[in-house]
Amino acid sequence: MRKIKRYRSILYSAVLSALLAGSVSAAPKKDPTNPLLLQKSIVAVKIQEAPVIDGSLNDEVWRSADVASDFVQYSPYNGRPSKYRTEVRVLYDNKAIYVSAMMYDPSPDSIYRELGERDSDYSLNADQFTIDISPYNDGVNGATFKVSASGVQSDKPPRISSDMRHFDDTWDAVWESSTAIVEKGWIAEIKIPYSALRFPKDDLQTWGINFWREVRRNREQSSWNYVDREIGASFNHLGEIKQIRNIEPPLRLSLTPYLSGYINHESGQAGTDFSYNGGLDLKYGINESFTLDATLVPDFGQVQSDDKVLNLSPYEVRYNEKRPFFMEGTELFNKAGVFYSRRIGSTPQAYYDVYDEAGSTEDVVYNPSESSLINATKISGRTRSGLGIGVFNAMTNAMYATIEDIETGESRRVMTDPFTNYNMVVLDQSLRNNSYVSLLNTNVTRNAPNDENFYNANVTGTEFMLRDKSRQYSVSGKAVVSQKYYNERANDYGHSFELRGGKTGGAFRAEYRLEASSPTYDHNDMGYMRRNNEFENNFSLSYNTYQPFWKILNARTSLSYRHSMLYKPMVFTGSEIGLSANVTFINHLTAFLRAEFKPWGEDDYYEPRAEDENRFYHRGKQFMTFAWLSSDRSKKLSANMRMGYTRTWSSYDQHAYSLSFGPDLKINDRLSVNYEIEIRKLINDIGYVSDDDVTGDIYFGLRENTTFENKVSTAYIFNSDSYISLRLRHYWSRADYLDRYFTLDADGSLTDTDLDDNFDYNYNAWNIDLKYTWRFAPGSEMSLVWKNSIYSGSEQIYYDFLDNINDMFSAGMGNSISLKILYYLDWMYFQKRS
Repeated sequence: MRKIKRYRSILYSAVLSALLAGSVSAAPKKDPTNPLLLQKSIVAVKIQEAPVIDGSLNDEVWRSADVASDFVQYSPYNGRPSKYRTEVRVLYDNKAIYVSAMMYDPSPDSIYRELGERDSDYSLNADQFTIDISPYNDGVNGATFKVSASGVQSDKPPRISSDMRHFDDTWDAVWESSTAIVEKGWIAEIKIPYSALRFPKDDLQTWGINFWREVRRNREQSSWNYVDREIGASFNHLGEIKQIRNIEPPLRLSLTPYLSGYINHESGQAGTDFSYNGGLDLKYGINESFTLDATLVPDFGQVQSDDKVLNLSPYEVRYNEKRPFFMEGTELFNKAGVFYSRRIGSTPQAYYDVYDEAGSTEDVVYNPSESSLINATKISGRTRSGLGIGVFNAMTNAMYATIEDIETGESRRVMTDPFTNYNMVVLDQSLRNNSYVSLLNTNVTRNAPNDENFYNANVTGTEFMLRDKSRQYSVSGKAVVSQKYYNERANDYGHSFELRGGKTGGAFRAEYRLEASSPTYDHNDMGYMRRNNEFENNFSLSYNTYQPFWKILNARTSLSYRHSMLYKPMVFTGSEIGLSANVTFINHLTAFLRAEFKPWGEDDYYEPRAEDENRFYHRGKQFMTFAWLSSDRSKKLSANMRMGYTRTWSSYDQHAYSLSFGPDLKINDRLSVNYEIEIRKLINDIGYVSDDDVTGDIYFGLRENTTFENKVSTAYIFNSDSYISLRLRHYWSRADYLDRYFTLDADGSLTDTDLDDNFDYNYNAWNIDLKYTWRFAPGSEMSLVWKNSIYSGSEQIYYDFLDNINDMFSAGMGNSISLKILYYLDWMYFQKRS
């Protein structure tokens, strides 16, 4: 009980503190004449002999370099001098840029040095050193390289998108680093080859650059060039490295061939399947600024399993992309939100139609659930004038299902997906003040000119962002047109647009947003769209506190209002008022609270799933609240907790709640364990169950939907290049209908009716992903993976956990063991051999 009261008092304090933040003078205003806050620069030194990357600063060549020092705090006290002395030096030659950092620390034995997987920088409990580098020096485009005191590398790719909202943390460049903890602190030495960068071809160049340091034990983050938290992103605040002369970079060409083998077994299967694959990834620098990436006969069988769920909504579940090629360097293709790479190699378009086509004496004996990917290619880069160009192409094989006559044994093939070509072209022009304007086009061409089941799709759009010189005010928007070309019926055309404007920088912010899409707008063939036919007006106010005061490290409070209508007919569907507060305390406890109220309820035109677009279901007024607490993640034991409650006013006493708790235990610098349990319950929920094609009646049901989800993840890190990870997930959700059904009336209300069908559903998803990774050479790795999976669903509802588990394990289980080896071959390697 004391714990509950304690958490409640913390939430009350968080909300009160955030609301008062606007009236508190957190810190004196920054002096623009302070030399610490002015843009800094150093002069580059070209060398003939490269330093040895060994974590020491013994090479004499380092003494010739300029020193970047006098770091400024980013957090907690933005603009103050760092408490810790840091000295950074930069050298370069025709192959790479070299960076050394001496990070002084009066207590070197207190430096955090947890080991982790590559790119685990956000969760890693270790001191870290970071380089932001922008060869174009435009405040937008650049790459990030980070190394921890324990030697763990993280990186983000060369940005070629002017939209700083899109970034990629899955890119793995090939670069060298070495670290060492010494008597006076710790050292980082880094070599970044030009193959990992994109830059203009000029004899004399000035690059944008910044260096960051994080001291984990007190959470101080500081940078060489001052970064104002109130304005823009970090790449808007780079210093400069000057006098880079006559770079003669080598040919940027690399091949990464792979071999993989699989042993698969399904429960009830007579034997075990063996398979093997081979292919390669290719990267070619067309010039200093443009790169071609291609994957030929790819194999993504080792990616982490999807977190599948029971979907009772009218909307498609969006799953995250986990295939490396489609995650790396694709930020330019995220323009206007019309690209969803999971469409490529997804479920064939006519996959489910096959079961309807099979006759009464026929059975579907073979029907692949994923289209086979042949290859995929990306070309991207940016010209000297700031024009970003991206071209994407992927091809999938024609897919066929086999239907067999159970009486005669004869079989026939039915095409579920034709040979398909996916294309996207993006043009993105950088403008002043980190503004941009973009043009884009996606096209899906299916090779089935005489088949009425398939069509071609085309989407064309534009997106822009215009900021003023202070970068505190902006106007942005997008406009997109979709087209579908059918073989034997009229084509479909649709459109959508969005307009935003307001004060989007500084402590106080205010923004207006208008979003609209026509009933026929659809970019789902190569993108993800939850729904169309919308016309929404949104207005939000927020206040951000960046300087610590009292017991608050930083805070954000926001108030929003949303007014929703259909685009056609232009009718009101609902409105929502939202209030939220997010507070981080000095002890690094973070609290978030959000409340939403729909005073007039909601007219839902999607839940009926009717061909008649005028049918809707009316929900009563609704109140929702959500709270989240997270303790200091740098401690050996930390935890987060989420709580939610929803009340819907109706004659059915509808409410819902959710609760999750996730402790995280760092046993030592090599071993960590994370557990999360979540419970969600919808009481007297009402939703669609079926419809009658003859009468046109739409039926709804009263149900209780209860979901339990357990996740365990652990990792043991042998060293920064060798680690083993385990992830186990069990998801159990049941939709228990309470034998009360309704017909949907024309005014959105419900009338009781009788239905004899059983709509109960009990669903389980069980996954184990065990993976060992060994990076045995730069860019090369071996991975051994075991996957265990169960997906079961039935109309038999279970209320007892053990009864449900027993039933789940009686269903079919899949096991897969795979070994994959990929080897990185750089052109420089062949050049040296020759």
